[in-house]
Amino acid sequence: SFLICNLPPEYRYQTANLMCMSIMPGPKEQTPDQVQCFLQPIISDLLQLWKYGIKIPTESQPEGCLIHVTLVAVMCDKPAAHKIGGFASHSHNYYCMCCWICSMDKGNVNAFQKAAHPPWTNVEQCHLGKEYHNLPSPNVQKIFVKDFATHCSQLSHLPYFNLVEQVVIDPMHNLFLGES
Repeated sequence: SFLICNLPPEYRYQTANLMCMSIMPGPKEQTPDQVQCFLQPIISDLLQLWKYGIKIPTESQPEGCLIHVTLVAVMCDKPAAHKIGGFASHSHNYYCMCCWICSMDKGNVNAFQKAAHPPWTNVEQCHLGKEYHNLPSPNVQKIFVKDFATHCSQLSHLPYFNLVEQVVIDPMHNLFLGES
């Protein structure tokens, strides 16, 4: 659902102020590439609303008030966050959306200290996503994901959006980092 962040908190989550943008069809879970195809028209609309805005008539401005829209964050469960943000599966060897910790390091008590592993950056994620997108075949893409833990993400088309910081990760990682 989309909500209007400019509204006072007591109105922000009221049903009348929420907009269900889409529901992914079933009956099976979608692949990362299917999720990206599904997101493409939504991201296209968001890009237009950010660049050009839309005039909305109001009581005080019947001719319309120019409104611009930005996507502030994507909040979802961890598997969906990985697919939407263009990250490999949460069961991949490099499973974290914030840093390059590998699954072998999970048992190390120092693994969850700040700066214990190189951070995953938006620039890096966007660059790897473009590389993935330009690969010639699904088989080559599969090898790329295994090596670089990255798919492409439609969100990278939004120039203001940070894939690492604005796709909200599961609360458990925040607990390990001492940030919750």
